[in-house]
Amino acid sequence: MTRTRTISTALALVATLSLAACGGGEDPTTSPTGTGAAPTEGTGGDEGTSSSPTEGSGTGSGEATTGQSSATSDGCPATDDQVPDGAATGQSADLDGDGQPDELWLSAGTDREVGVRTASGAVFSVGFSAGAPQAATALGQRLGDGSAIVLLNTGRSVSLYAVVGCALVPTMNPAGDQYTFDLGFTGYGTGVGCVDLGDGLQLVGLLAETESADSFDVTRTAITLSDDGTSAANGDTETVASDAGADDPAVVSAQEVSCGDATAQVTEPQ
Repeated sequence: MTRTRTISTALALVATLSLAACGGGEDPTTSPTGTGAAPTEGTGGDEGTSSSPTEGSGTGSGEATTGQSSATSDGCPATDDQVPDGAATGQSADLDGDGQPDELWLSAGTDREVGVRTASGAVFSVGFSAGAPQAATALGQRLGDGSAIVLLNTGRSVSLYAVVGCALVPTMNPAGDQYTFDLGFTGYGTGVGCVDLGDGLQLVGLLAETESADSFDVTRTAITLSDDGTSAANGDTETVASDAGADDPAVVSAQEVSCGDATAQVTEPQ
């Protein structure tokens, strides 16, 4: 269904889903529709569009630190690395497979990092950059396919990472860029979520479209991850609500960044 305008960017933290990375402010050439239009593959931007690493992605190829062995049921081996002084920390879901909740952290200062501290004592991280002025937030979750993901929200985009081999690595799209959900700057999506579609939690992109202030259509696109979460591509898109009011739960959730019960976010120190 063609819509003349998407939900206003005045709605806090809502936005468009953009597959890949960012680079310039150009319209995405082949972006996924987080939900409304047929998903495609490819870009992002400095405002959430283009074809180079996106702003929530840091560089889209930041090297993870520490973590020399793979996660097991015993968790990642403890490391000598420490969470930086002044970093913001918060509890996350189990990210290393030992059944214990882990911790996410965001560093303070000019060297921006998002990292994990596991219950077993392993600390690993990756650097990122962003042009948006607001503080970044992060949340982590384990999906039904076994992937352990981290969503890094920098205000204009949400970059997808995975915990693989006791390291935090960017999840890449088929075009070879970091998979990125664009938040409200190109009209491809308005939120990120995780829903149980029959096989446990699955990552989805959400889009709330409107032609009036009080009527929305909501669609969602399933995001298919590789076994270890290192790559992602858009799957099927379906309509979950039609002509829904602004306070409809489907509309509200389509304007948020969450993942199942992982709604608590770590906020970057300012």
